[in-house]
Amino acid sequence: MKKVLALAVAAVFCLTVAALAGDEKMGEKKMGGTITKLDTSNKVMTVKDKDDKEWEINWEDTTKMEGAEPKEGEMVHFKAMEKDGKLWASWIHVGEMKEMKKKKTKY
Repeated sequence: MKKVLALAVAAVFCLTVAALAGDEKMGEKKMGGTITKLDTSNKVMTVKDKDDKEWEINWEDTTKMEGAEPKEGEMVHFKAMEKDGKLWASWIHVGEMKEMKKKKTKY
């Protein structure tokens, strides 16, 4: 009986961790907005969200880049994590995201 209870607790724990992590890495945030400043040589951009909050986003060669070429005024979506006081993107999509548009029109 104790083994069954221990296995059940372990299974619930694993499912909870998987649900919380979802499609994202733990601690990583999904955000988006408009590029207001862009410095491609230093791999940093400033993004302003719909609430006029600005984020300075850094990226690396390993960052997955999708969509259009980044430029000021373009819409951008990204996943970022804070490290050493900076936001570092693991994924950046420049331009409209068609999947999100489809979901919005359904509701």
